[in-house]
Order: sequence, then structure tokens, then C-alpha cells
Amino acid sequence: MDELTQILREARRIEIRARGMVSNEFSGEYRSSFKGRGIDFHDLREYIHGDDVRSIDWNTTARTAEPYVKQFIERRELNIYIAIDITASSNYGSVKFSKRKIAAIISAIFSLSAAKNGDKVGLILFSNTVEFFSAAKKGSANCMRILREALLFPDKNKESNPGCALEFLLNHQSRKSLILLASDFLCTEFEQSLKVSSSKNDIIAIQLVDPAERELPRVGKVRLTEPETGKSQTIQTNSENIRQNYSKNRDLWQTNLNRMFESNGVDKITLSTENEPNVALSLRKFFKKRKNY
Repeated sequence: MDELTQILREARRIEIRARGMVSNEFSGEYRSSFKGRGIDFHDLREYIHGDDVRSIDWNTTARTAEPYVKQFIERRELNIYIAIDITASSNYGSVKFSKRKIAAIISAIFSLSAAKNGDKVGLILFSNTVEFFSAAKKGSANCMRILREALLFPDKNKESNPGCALEFLLNHQSRKSLILLASDFLCTEFEQSLKVSSSKNDIIAIQLVDPAERELPRVGKVRLTEPETGKSQTIQTNSENIRQNYSKNRDLWQTNLNRMFESNGVDKITLSTENEPNVALSLRKFFKKRKNY
């Protein structure tokens, strides 16, 4: 079986799983978490005990001598953009799944939830520049196009810069969008872009992590190559000094990353490559938390 056939089968498998995850309850949690652009008057109906008296239409009530209340519907049609880091590090996964595959699952779940609620979804694939862009559209067919591009588009041996995706949207979109920014965020030098974009859009950072990145394995001397730049060096993984420095630097990087998101009002979800089913569980927890803000 060639690689393309395998990827297409994987896309189909993810599609089937994502459709199963996007139940009516899940779709409702999505709808409650991401509000529409306002409400419009829809209709009048007779007052029922327990209705909010503030919704009574006093003109109609006076004319008919019966209490009537106004009914409103949410004006949705949100613009959602899924921005995925496709640099070489996104294909890393020490267990079963790569970061890229987890990002593809997220794109399927979010786009199907959006389609169920009448929202538009678009896709951006980026390295240190925007490599692919698809404008936000409605419909389930669009969801499948997004999933296939998220899986099939070739990764890039370049450095990552999430800021380029944010700047691209600022220049090409006039209305407010919900932006899902999926990356391992090894590059943190995009705070200015994040600051400007978060003042005009609703951004959710999705940090993709792998368990092997938490600490160096004790395997003696190894040659490490940075996948995005090609730079390499040999290190002694049994050295306590090197292990402590790695742990210290990683903790500092994570602290600075969290601070950057928090100070700019950006919510963050952390998803691991360890377990695919946990993706849906983590998203549901996030939806419920966000709904209670």
C-alpha cells in the first residue's frame, strides 16, 4: 500500500471517529461555548408562566389584552479558522500518534461541530510563512477538504512562526474570527502578532506535546537534530548537569509561553500525542469551562 493510500485511509478513519465524537450533546456544548454575533427578533408568542417579564411586548399585549413575549434567535455564522503548524517537528510522535495527526483530529472535530451549527470554517497551514489558505466556508464537504489538507499537505523543513498566520488573517479578514492556533510553540517570538490579533479576534492556543519531550531519556551519547533548521549536536543524556539544564530550560520556556497567552487573554488547551480518545475528552472539558466564564 502506497503512502497516499494510507493517508487517505487514515483521513477516512479520523472522519468516522470525529463524526462519532460530534454528538448532539457535544455540538450543543460547542454552540454554548462559542456565541454568535448577536440576536435578532424572530416572533411573538403568548406569555407562559415562568417567562422573563422583560421579554413582554407591551404594545401587542395592550392591543390584544393578552400578554405576549418576544422571541429571539441567535445570529451565528461564526468565522472559524484552524491554523496548523506544519513544520517538521509537527510530525514527531514517540508513542502512536504524531502532533500533526492530533491537529488533524482537532480540525475534524471543530469543523464538523461548526458545520452542525451553521458556522463557516477555513484552514491555514503555516511554517514561517503561510503555506496554504482556504477561506471559511459552510458545509460538511468543506470539513472533509480541511481534514484531508491537514493530513496530506507536505510538511516544511523551516522554522516555525505562528505569528505569520495571525498577521495573514489580520490582513485578509475584515470581521472577527475564532482562531484555533495549533502548534508545539517551540517558537515563542510572536507576542506582538498575538497581542494585535487577540484584540480583534477570539484566539484559542492548542499546544501539542509529546511525552518524550518532558525529560531526556537515559540513552548515553546521542546526536540530536533540530527538524526545522537541520542543526545538530551530540549530547551525553546520562549527564546529570545536561539533564537538569534541559529540565530547567523547558520549564522556563513553558512558563514564558503560558504567561504570553494569559497576558493577552488567550485560552490554551494542551493535547498530548499519548492518547487519541483524550482529544475529545479534553475538548469537552474546555467547552464546559469556557461556557461558565
